[in-house]
Amino acid sequence: MKCIPLIDNRSHAIKDLKYFETEKTISEEDINSLKEISHRTIKDIIENDNLLIFPSDLNKSKDIDGNKTIFNIYNNEVRTNNLMGFIGYNETQIKITSRFASEDKDYFLHYMLQKVLCFNIFDLQHSTNKDDSFDFLIYMFIHFFQKAIRQGIYKSYQKREYNDANVRGAIDINRHIKNNIPFNGKVAYKTREYSYDNNITQLIRHTIEYINTKSKGILNIAKEEVKNSISQMIEATSSYDKNKRQNIIGKNLKKLNHPYFYEYEPLRKICVQILRHEEIKYGREENKIYGILFDGAYLWEEYIYTILKDLNFKHPRNKEKTDGINLLNNKWSVYPDFYNYDKKIVLDTKYKMLNKNNEEIDGSDKHQIISYVYTLGAKKGGFVYPSENKEFSFDNIGILNREYNKNILEDYSPSIFKYAFLIPNKKSNEENFENINDFKKEIEKSENDFEKKIESEFQ
Repeated sequence: MKCIPLIDNRSHAIKDLKYFETEKTISEEDINSLKEISHRTIKDIIENDNLLIFPSDLNKSKDIDGNKTIFNIYNNEVRTNNLMGFIGYNETQIKITSRFASEDKDYFLHYMLQKVLCFNIFDLQHSTNKDDSFDFLIYMFIHFFQKAIRQGIYKSYQKREYNDANVRGAIDINRHIKNNIPFNGKVAYKTREYSYDNNITQLIRHTIEYINTKSKGILNIAKEEVKNSISQMIEATSSYDKNKRQNIIGKNLKKLNHPYFYEYEPLRKICVQILRHEEIKYGREENKIYGILFDGAYLWEEYIYTILKDLNFKHPRNKEKTDGINLLNNKWSVYPDFYNYDKKIVLDTKYKMLNKNNEEIDGSDKHQIISYVYTLGAKKGGFVYPSENKEFSFDNIGILNREYNKNILEDYSPSIFKYAFLIPNKKSNEENFENINDFKKEIEKSENDFEKKIESEFQ
C-alpha cells in the first residue's frame, strides 16, 4: 500500500503530491480519499470511525477544535494544520510529519512523544520503524496504561461456574444432574463475583503480549515502573488464553463507562486499535477513516514542560483550573503556559515559526504576554518556539513602552523576548542521524542551552 507524505502547517499542491516509496504522482482514487477526509470534522470521525487523537480530551488541546477538519482543501491545495501522525481511508494512507523530519524519519515527533507520553519510564534504545503508526500506538499504550493502573487494577462482576462441595451461589440443576449423578459429594452452581480477571484486564493482557511479539520485546526495555505494572496485570489475568483474542476484542468494542475507573476508557480504545492494527490499516473496513494523530502545539508545550518543571516553573492548566493568575479578586483568572514567580519570568510556547520581524506573533498573543508580565510583576516575558536555524536563539524584542505611565511605574521596565529552540535536522547538522539516539544526543544540547539561558539570563 502506498503512502502519501504531508508536512504539518504547510500548503501542498495536489498535482505535486507523490508517494513515499515510488515518487509517482498520486492517483485519482487517492485524491478522492483526501477530499473525503477533508469533508469530515474531527469530532465526527472520532465518534464514528477508527481515529485516535492525542490529547484524547479535545478540551485540553490548544489548537484542535472538534468542529474543524484534519486538513483543508482549497483550489487544489491541501493545507495541513498542527496535527501530525498517520491517517488513512480505504487504500489511501497519509503520513503527516513535522516540518523538522528528514525524509521519512520524523525523529523530532518520536522524541517528543517519548518524552511527553513515556517520560522517565521508557529507554530510547530502539530505532523508529517504517510503520510509524504502530510505534505511536505503543507510546500511547504505555502512557494510558500507567495512568489507568494508578487507579488500581480494574475490577468488575464476572459470572463463574463451580462444581464442588462449597456451595455459595445458585444451583445449576442441569449441570448438576449431568456431572454429579450419581451423587459424588459435589454440587454444580453459579456465582457472580467481583474479580480482577475480566474482559478489560484480559484485553490489556492480550495487548501486552501482542506488543511484545510484534515489536520484538519492546516492553522489556521499559523501566521498572512499567515492568511492575505489567507484572501486576499478568498476575491478575490467570485465565489468559492467546487463542481467545478475537473473542476478547469483540467483548470490548463498546465504550466503557465507569465512575471510578474512568482512565480505562482511553486505554480500552488504544488496546482495541493495537490488536486490530493490521485489520484496520490494510483496509478491511471499507469507507472508514482510521489513524492516529497528535496535536503539535500541545506536544510542544508539554515537551518544554519536561525541561522547565525541574527549574520550578508552574504550568497552569485551564481545564483543571490550577495555578492560574488571579486578576480580579478571584473573579477572573488567566493561565499562561509557564511562569516562575521567583525568577520573575513568564513564558508562552508557540509551535509555529516566528520570523525576525515578529510578524507571526498574533495580536492576541502580544496582549496576553504583556498582561501576564504586568499582573505578575515579571521582569521578562517570552515566546519559546522550535527552529531549524542555528544562527540565532535569543532575540530581545524590546522593553515595554512607559511613555503613558512614567509616574505610576517609574522603576519598572519589563522586556519581551523570543527564544528559538534549535531542533536538529538536515539543515542544522552536516550528517544525517542513523537512529533516534543520535538525534537524542543533539537535541539534549539544545535542552541544556535552554536551561542555561533560563538560569543565567533571569537571575
